[in-house]
Amino acid sequence: MEIRILGPVEVATKGKFVPLGGSKPKTILATLILADGKAIANTEITEALWGSAPPATRQAQIHTYVSRLRKALDPHARIVRRAASYLLTTDSVKVDYKEFIRLADKGREKLLKGRYAEASGFYSQALAQWRGPALDGVTQNLSDLELPRIDELRTAAIEEKAEADLGLGRHGQLVAELTSLVEAFPVRERLRALLMTALYRSGRQADALDVYHAGRTTLAETLGVDPSASLKAVFHSILNGDPALDLPHARLEAVPRRHVDVPSMLPPSIADFTGRETQMRELSERLRPTSTPQPLVISGMAGAGKSVLAVRLAHEKADSFPDGQLYARLSCGEHSPRKVHDVLGEFIRAVDPEETVPESAVERAWLYRSILSNRKMLILLDDMLDEKQIEMLLPGVGESRVIVTGQGYLDTLVGAHVTQIREFEHGEAVALVRRIVGDKRVNREPGAVDALVELCDCLPLAVRTAATRLAGKPHWSIAHLVQRMTDTSRNRLDELRLANLDVRESLFRSFNRLPHDMRGMLGRLTLLSSSRIVTESTANILDTTEVIAEDFLEFLVEQNLLRSRGTDDRGNMIYSSSSLVMMAAAEFSERLVS
Repeated sequence: MEIRILGPVEVATKGKFVPLGGSKPKTILATLILADGKAIANTEITEALWGSAPPATRQAQIHTYVSRLRKALDPHARIVRRAASYLLTTDSVKVDYKEFIRLADKGREKLLKGRYAEASGFYSQALAQWRGPALDGVTQNLSDLELPRIDELRTAAIEEKAEADLGLGRHGQLVAELTSLVEAFPVRERLRALLMTALYRSGRQADALDVYHAGRTTLAETLGVDPSASLKAVFHSILNGDPALDLPHARLEAVPRRHVDVPSMLPPSIADFTGRETQMRELSERLRPTSTPQPLVISGMAGAGKSVLAVRLAHEKADSFPDGQLYARLSCGEHSPRKVHDVLGEFIRAVDPEETVPESAVERAWLYRSILSNRKMLILLDDMLDEKQIEMLLPGVGESRVIVTGQGYLDTLVGAHVTQIREFEHGEAVALVRRIVGDKRVNREPGAVDALVELCDCLPLAVRTAATRLAGKPHWSIAHLVQRMTDTSRNRLDELRLANLDVRESLFRSFNRLPHDMRGMLGRLTLLSSSRIVTESTANILDTTEVIAEDFLEFLVEQNLLRSRGTDDRGNMIYSSSSLVMMAAAEFSERLVS
C-alpha cells in the first residue's frame, strides 16, 4: 500500500486507488501522516477540518471519518485512538512524505561531505516523490497550516540539489533552471547566489552581477532589507575573480598537493549570526593551537544556540588550523549516542583516505591520535550526550584543538574549559529580529518587537523561528504574530515552528534524554502555578521529601532546564523556569500519559 500527500492526497494498493471520500477524510489522513508517528489531539484535527468554527457534531463527524479511513487502510495501516487523540502506524506502508524526508536527509549528509554525485542522486529521488502541489484535496484550513512548511522543505531540497550539481560542474545546465527558480522565489538569497555562481562559471560575469543588483532591489522593495552577508560575499567574489568560485577540480590544479586533501567538514555558518560577542571573544582567545590542548565545552539549554555559536567560532578560527577541520554530531535520534567507533573511522578516512582503518575502537583511537600528533586541526564534536563519548576523540599531543557542545553542564570532562550560554539578553534578541525582518518593520513596531522577544523568552531558537516566519510573511505586522502567540485558543509552541525550526521538538528531545522516572516528575512540576519554584512546594507536588525534590531540581539545573536563584528566608533553594520549557513539559507529560 502507498499513501501519498505530495500531490493529490490518495491511497493506492496493488496499482488501484482506494476510495477515501471527500476533503474531510483526506484532511485527517494527511494530518496523521504529517504527525510522523505522534498522536494528534482531537482539537488539532478539529482545527484542520473546520478552523475556528467547528460544528456542534464535530466529535461524531471525526469518529465517522476515522472509521471510514480505518476500513480503507486495513490491514496495512492502523489508526489507534488514545484518550482524546489518534495515532497512525504505517510500518508496512510506503508514504511519499516520509520517503522524501529520508532521501533528502541522505542527500544532505552526502552534500556536507562533498560527495556531490551521491548527493544529487538522493535529492533527485527525493524530489521525484512530488506529483504536483502537496496536500491537494484537503481543507483550506490544513493547507494554510502545513503547506508553507512542506513547500519550504521542497524548496530547500531544490536549492541543495543545485548546490550538489554545481559541485559536479553542471553549471551550464543549471542556468535555465535556476533562472526560473529565482523568478518564482525572488527573495530566496541562496537560489540567487547559486544562479550567480552558475553564470560566473559559464563565463557570464556581467549577467551574474545583474542578478545580484536585481535581487538587491527586490529585497529592498519587498522586505525593506539589504542583501545578506553571504549574498554580498558571492557578489564581491565575482567582482574580484575569487578562485573559490571555480570548480572544485579546477582549484585542485592550482593548489599545491599538500592542501588538496585537507578536510573541511564544518557545517555552514549562518549569515545572520547575532549576539554572543563576549563568549566569542573569550573562546577565540582560548582557541589557540597549543602543545597541551584543552577542550572547549559550550553547554546550554535546548534552543540556546550552542551549535550555532560553535560552528561560527570554528569558521572564524579555521585559518589558524591549516590542516583542516573535522566535524561529527554525536547524537542520533532523541537520546541515542553515536558509536565512537564509527566517528573515529570517519575522521581517519577524512584526514588520510589511503590509511587502513583498524577494526577495534581502541586501535582506531591510537591511529587517530598518531595522525593528529603532527597536525594543526580543529575538531568540532556537536551535541554530546555522554562524556564517555569524548575520551577517545580527544587528541593526545600536538596543536589540534577540540570544541564540544552539549546540553548538560559537562563539567566532569577532565581539563575542559566550560562556557555556559543562556537565553539572549533582550537587546540581543531584538537585534536578531532586526537582522532577519529588517530595520523598516522593526522601527515601525518597536513595542511589538519587545513583546515578541519576551513571548519567546529571548530563547535564540524561538526568536529566530518567530522572525523567520515574519520574514516569510511580509504582509503580517509584528503585532499580528504577537496576537497569535497570546491568543489563548492557540498553542504558542505551534507558532514557533517553521520547517526545521521547531521549539517544541527541540525541548522534547531534551525531555526524552531525562531518566524515565524524572520525565513523570517533570510533568507534575508543571502543576505549580508560579515560575518561582522552591524545594518545599516541589516536594509537596511530587509527594516526596525535600531532599529528593532538591536533588530532582538540581538535576534539571544541570540539564539547563531550570536556573538556580539562591535561597529564600527559610533556607529553601529557589529556582526559576522558562515559560516555554514549562509549556512544552506540560504537553510532553500529556503525551506520555496518552
